[in-house]
Amino acid sequence: MPGRFLRTRDLNFFDTINKGLLGDPKNAKDGIINQIVIAYKVSVYETATNLYGEASTGKAYNKGVKLSCLIDAADFDFEATEFGPDANQDVTFSFLRQSLIDANFVPDIGDVLEWNYAHFEINSINENQLLGGMQENNHSVICTAFLSERTNITLERSRGY
Repeated sequence: MPGRFLRTRDLNFFDTINKGLLGDPKNAKDGIINQIVIAYKVSVYETATNLYGEASTGKAYNKGVKLSCLIDAADFDFEATEFGPDANQDVTFSFLRQSLIDANFVPDIGDVLEWNYAHFEINSINENQLLGGMQENNHSVICTAFLSERTNITLERSRGY
């Protein structure tokens, strides 16, 4: 229910404009921005654990979900270690809350986002963009993620999206 100065018509207008900008992930030519990621959720039941409840051989992931979002990527930061150069990058992925509901995807810490030929592991989630300051008008989900090493991610390309 909208507030005194924020009507249902205004909320529908915000949603229409944002969906028009981001587009539909099924049709890449639909929106103006067209930034698509593939999100993989950790499969708790398929991941083998050790005595301490930690993933022993690597995490298993469910089938990927294609999502539209805004992406703000920081510059690469290279660090020289004894094993050679190590690349680091932090990225912010901003999703429309309604598009996540439509895709039946709830991001969690530890989930993996595939973008720009790399995999990023979510390390924080922020959901406090409230339209009109009202909790029922939660508008976006913002995930920050870090570049994960290819050896740490065991995704099967055959699982697809």
